Amino acid sequence: MQNVVAIPANPALVNSTEDFLRAVSRNGDGATAFITMVDRLTDRMLGLFLQEPAQLADLSNTQRKVIDFAVSTASKASHMLTRQIYKKVSNAEFAPIVRNVEAMYWQAGDDNGQQAYISIPVDERFANDFRRAAEACEAGRGQSEVALVAQVMDQLTNEILDNIFVAQTRLVKVGFVTQKALNMGVEGSRKALQAVNAKVLRGLSNDELQRFMGHYAEIIRQRG
Repeated sequence: MQNVVAIPANPALVNSTEDFLRAVSRNGDGATAFITMVDRLTDRMLGLFLQEPAQLADLSNTQRKVIDFAVSTASKASHMLTRQIYKKVSNAEFAPIVRNVEAMYWQAGDDNGQQAYISIPVDERFANDFRRAAEACEAGRGQSEVALVAQVMDQLTNEILDNIFVAQTRLVKVGFVTQKALNMGVEGSRKALQAVNAKVLRGLSNDELQRFMGHYAEIIRQRG
């Protein structure tokens, strides 16, 4: 069994993922389908990791502004860069990305409670640290372990950005100017997301941290 970060896929993400795989296999418009899939994936990530947890805590106006800025920064960067990078990619050029998507797409079945996921493998050390942080928050010790909570959330951000989003860009030709814009967009999104961990998580109470990490309780799973 492999430890994975497993992002629960909502119907929009499931449909767009299957539409992309179907479009390429039938020589349809793979580029448009992939761009739509990435848009849906971005929406799901921002909802799961920023917008939904924000409803679980009594945040100050400053904390909400930090979250809103992170959502706006990441959403705009993803929307713009996805179109720049993939709009002219042929179905043949999508072949390695198709293999990645097929590997990440954990279809609903008996092995995952009939819930589809987008999943990526992670090492045992990170999986154990994440579970330890979640357990501390569940036990009401979140504030005393907030450094660990922030650390695992930072690493979770990096895992998702690098292995779900950036990894696909390495499989297609990207011009110098677009590559520079990609680097800036990714790092800007990374900093904005990590600012949430630094400025929001550390200000939460034990009860709020319990609810916050409880939101992610099943995100580290094992996949056969």
